[in-house]
Amino acid sequence: MKLRDRDVEILRFLDRDSRMSLRHIAKELEVSPTTVSNRVQKMKDAGVIKKFNIKVDFNELDYSLTAIIKVKAKSDDLSRVLEELEHYDCLTHIYETTGDFDVISIGKFKSRKEMTEQLVDLVQCPHVDTTNTSLVLSTLREYENSGLI
Repeated sequence: MKLRDRDVEILRFLDRDSRMSLRHIAKELEVSPTTVSNRVQKMKDAGVIKKFNIKVDFNELDYSLTAIIKVKAKSDDLSRVLEELEHYDCLTHIYETTGDFDVISIGKFKSRKEMTEQLVDLVQCPHVDTTNTSLVLSTLREYENSGLI
């Protein structure tokens, strides 16, 4: 789907607040609510809009520890490692990558103890060759579209 300028404007509003009414967006853009509704539906149908989401402050849920976990799979076991990583609810992001490690993931934990328990389990996975974990000291930007729209 080729996005129009109007589509991008609609996305910007929804990015700021996915609960914003289409009527409000239409008023701001000086178009009819039907126009906004139709454009949103077309973007949903085309897969541009995957879903409407909320932004949660994980610190408020006591997930104050963020770690970046790099994983190198044993030869020809990458697909199994990826399948295994899918079962870790603590991992918020899982990326297959190039470079020294096959996978880079981001995890949220309530404590070092919880993180250690989870990662010990991962390290013992028979398909994993090595892992490297870094703790995040401070977060500058997280879960933002960072001006991409």
